[in-house]
Amino acid sequence: MKYVSKLLALFAIGMMATACEDKISEENIPLSVTTPEVSGIQPNSAIVTATAAGSHLIARGICYATTPNPTVDDNKVLASSKDMILTLGGLTKSTTYYVRGFVQTSFDVRYSQQVSFTTLENESAEDDPQLEGPSALRRVSVHDPSIVWDPSTSTYYVFGSHRAAARCNNMMSWEAFTAPWATATSNNASNVDAFTTPVITKVTKGGTEYDLDFNAHAWSARGSASYDIGGMMWAPDVIFNKKMGKWCMYLSVNGDYWYSSIIMLTADNITGPYRYQAPVVMSGARSDDAFNATDMPIVLGETSLPSRYAPSDNYGNHWPNAIDPCVFYDETGKLWMSYGSWSGGIFMLELDEATGLRNYDVTYAESETSDPYFGKKIAGGHYVSGEASYIEYIGGYYFLFMTYGGLEAAGGYQMRVFRSLSPDGPYVDSKGSSAIYNSYQLNFGPTANDGNRGVNIFGAYSNWGYQLTGGAEAASGERAQGHNSIIAAPDGRTYLVYHTRFQNWGEGHQVRVHQVYQNEEGWLVAAPFEYTGEGIKSAGIAAAQKVATADIPGKYMLLTHNYKLDHTAKAYETPVEVTLNADGTISGAKTGTWTTKSGTSYITINIGGEYKGVMVPQTLEPKDVKTPCFTALNSQTGVTIWGYRYAD
Repeated sequence: MKYVSKLLALFAIGMMATACEDKISEENIPLSVTTPEVSGIQPNSAIVTATAAGSHLIARGICYATTPNPTVDDNKVLASSKDMILTLGGLTKSTTYYVRGFVQTSFDVRYSQQVSFTTLENESAEDDPQLEGPSALRRVSVHDPSIVWDPSTSTYYVFGSHRAAARCNNMMSWEAFTAPWATATSNNASNVDAFTTPVITKVTKGGTEYDLDFNAHAWSARGSASYDIGGMMWAPDVIFNKKMGKWCMYLSVNGDYWYSSIIMLTADNITGPYRYQAPVVMSGARSDDAFNATDMPIVLGETSLPSRYAPSDNYGNHWPNAIDPCVFYDETGKLWMSYGSWSGGIFMLELDEATGLRNYDVTYAESETSDPYFGKKIAGGHYVSGEASYIEYIGGYYFLFMTYGGLEAAGGYQMRVFRSLSPDGPYVDSKGSSAIYNSYQLNFGPTANDGNRGVNIFGAYSNWGYQLTGGAEAASGERAQGHNSIIAAPDGRTYLVYHTRFQNWGEGHQVRVHQVYQNEEGWLVAAPFEYTGEGIKSAGIAAAQKVATADIPGKYMLLTHNYKLDHTAKAYETPVEVTLNADGTISGAKTGTWTTKSGTSYITINIGGEYKGVMVPQTLEPKDVKTPCFTALNSQTGVTIWGYRYAD
């Protein structure tokens, strides 16, 4: 900030003098910070609010420790404005923490009075108050959004293809930004220069060092004489590596004819700049020359390309395209990466937390579902559609999200869900069908013949709430939703984050966020409307009834998310009218029965099949109208339904 001296202010005249005097007044605020208030206490997080003000600040925030009188040298979370609402994450359950607010200048630090709190043994089921509402919604376009939370700033970030990114602190008010690339000579490098020279040029296997100097740009350019990397930086996933103490970005550098690689870049700050460290996995090698340009000789211990990697038929019938990484810690602290796409399927590699790269000492068998180089297959194969694998541990299961179909508005893009008790599978849907295909089958569209694999969490729809057919942006029905991420967030809620196209908006797309719950059977069901600050926590569904039984009867709009929509005709689902009667029957366009489970928010709806789900209050965005809503899954078919009560 530029400062205006008092001397200049004395000589200024008219409005300029007034403006300068006002600015000086603003810049001479005494240092102050109020005593923090702690709320939303969970086993691993808490929300702290305080007000911190002062002139010439270089930092303000909350510091905390397990010993009294924490300072800025202990754990701290920074704030960008004087009204601080900050989340302390990564806490240990059943532990007492001491908290102080602070303001800091270049020559002084002022602390608030100390408060303390003790984290819970188990997650709280109590709701938070409603935050803001639909008026807080701010739209951004980030294709293939991957969600990550930064505890140091209590901010959510989404990173997507073509360097698109956005951030917010409430899952609603998104603001776009661009993370810069770094090289040895620049902190704002071009796309062409960013991926040519890795920092790490040696890797270790079995205690022996091997040279590996991989030019990711040159590798992808092998597929095309006119290669342009501008549109080939796909689907990054960002995670904080606890052992390295770095933010790690795993980025797909795509090329034609499977000449792709997933590389790791690191940064000290989540916003960058990110510098290319080394490759994690490459695809497309079908000759000895290409083989020797990769780490395949190191992994396989071979001096020439094994014949299985140069099949007589299509390479993609057998092997994955090295794109769409998802990197995550399992519940034991082990680091994994799933990746792949249409072609040979989705594979899984175990990573070395110390380096962030593949663990070269982990070996994989050679079989139909495993490969010594590419790792363990967990989904897809034989050129069946499917990309954008994303895995998150939620309520006792590892959930695998896939997106089937083509990404265009008329391409049939649709999210499907599988789950497993282990991070590397096997993954199955609610019908028990495997995520792995043993032969080619069409798995999307009106002529799909794969038995409708994967829970259809939702698909194309319109005329829903205050979303109207024929408009643009938010007023148009959603379609081609996909390439999602999902986060079991520190606030006790689970959020599904995806991009969507619209019924009448060409290929334009935006980010959307829905809260997600588990039904009685442990399967995920998505809230029928966009998240607008509702305070219901995941643990509260099984612990309390969020909509009283007496408030449930009434007229509802019912939407069924069926498989096999005709995407080429841009078909979409629309709701029908039903009535949930006080005697537990359902009448109208569908007939059947409904029941609730006492002391919980679980609801069972029978309308030609049994749907198990949850009943919660929601806001009918974009208006601030609240009403009972349900979301439920028929586990025998994989079909989901949504409903909301409306006034006569």
